[in-house]
Amino acid sequence: MLLRMQSPRNSLNARNSRTYVIIGTAVMAALSIIMDLLPLPRVVWGMKIDLVGAIWVLSFFLYGLKSALGVSSIVAIYIAMFSSTGYVGAVMKFVATVPMFLVPAIMIHLPFFHKKEANTFSSLTVIIAATILASVARLFVATTVNLYWAIPIWYGMTPEEVLAQFGGVVPLIVFVASLNVVQGIVDIVVSWALAFKLKLSQYFGVW
Repeated sequence: MLLRMQSPRNSLNARNSRTYVIIGTAVMAALSIIMDLLPLPRVVWGMKIDLVGAIWVLSFFLYGLKSALGVSSIVAIYIAMFSSTGYVGAVMKFVATVPMFLVPAIMIHLPFFHKKEANTFSSLTVIIAATILASVARLFVATTVNLYWAIPIWYGMTPEEVLAQFGGVVPLIVFVASLNVVQGIVDIVVSWALAFKLKLSQYFGVW
């Protein structure tokens, strides 16, 4: 029996279909949930260094911003419903990780990026810049939400009591950074290596 091989053009057209992206998004969400189920030790506030967010960023590199938002929303709902950290952990994971692909998505629309495609991020210079900017955004969001929402709910403290407990804003920022910057770097480095070093973007990407 002879198998008919698809031409590169037909293969690309198939990958650009809505069905292909929906299936890819579902697969990424499932993989991310599997990553969350791995028995990794938690440090403080239920946080752990994991590969959940790396799958979200990989979804962006392969399928674009809408897919990454879809994957992150699905997994956040799963965390809220089934994880020991509940809705607080789900919200914190979502708001802390979304900047890791939202910032690159915004970056690529700057005037000096002539090609609005995923392969732009294969450049080491570009991905380092994206990692730095995304990490700064993540730190700002995570610190703000922790101070005014998550820690007060988790420990029944007011923001003023939180600052007093940490000894001020700077120690709080340093503490949040020690957890979030490492996780943010893992999110981007792992997804970048999978997408561009192992060439998943070339074989499965749509943009």
